[in-house]
Amino acid sequence: MQTRIVQVGAVIAAVSLALIVARTEAFAAGKESCSTTTTDVSTGPSADGAVATCDAATDGPNGAMAKASGEDANATAEASDGSDAKATAKGGHSDSTAEAEGTGGSMAVSSAKGDDADATAEASGGSDAKATAKGDDSDATAEAESGSMAVSSAKGKDSDATAEAANGSNAQATASGTDSDAEASAENTGTNVTALATKGSTAIGSDTSPPTCMRRHGGKAIVTSPMGNCE
Repeated sequence: MQTRIVQVGAVIAAVSLALIVARTEAFAAGKESCSTTTTDVSTGPSADGAVATCDAATDGPNGAMAKASGEDANATAEASDGSDAKATAKGGHSDSTAEAEGTGGSMAVSSAKGDDADATAEASGGSDAKATAKGDDSDATAEAESGSMAVSSAKGKDSDATAEAANGSNAQATASGTDSDAEASAENTGTNVTALATKGSTAIGSDTSPPTCMRRHGGKAIVTSPMGNCE
């Protein structure tokens, strides 16, 4: 009887250990991260294909940080000229890219969360760019140059937000809800353009063309720009 108890105990211990090891490996396998200030660093691919890449030029101080988790997730951060870049990708086949460069020090932050989510932030010439994509197949792009600020946020399946700013301008695009589309483009010095779309609506604004607002499913489509407002 005692021998049987010992054998059962040994089996239970072995199973428990196997579960712990499996969980640990699964947790570790799905995540990759890197951080650097003056060198190029890459980690992965993990067991499920996640890759994190950090590139920082030697002309620092620069800061490049990247985190990737999920099947074939990819996060890339590139920084130079005294800039900072941070990229986060979480979800199957998600992709996040942050690039910051140019005299004056720029900042780029990108975050993609969801299967096939895509976020790209590019900043140069002392600018700030932030792109956030949250939801399956969501897409957010923010591009800022020459002392500008661009912020894009796409939250919801198949949502799309694009913000582009140059010459000291500001652009903000927010898409919330499935199939929503928001686009904001500011090219002229000191201008401000915002676009908000919800529940599948479309909002497009710029400082060079009249705005477009198309509401759907009881949602909102709002644009403010030097070329006019709409909702």
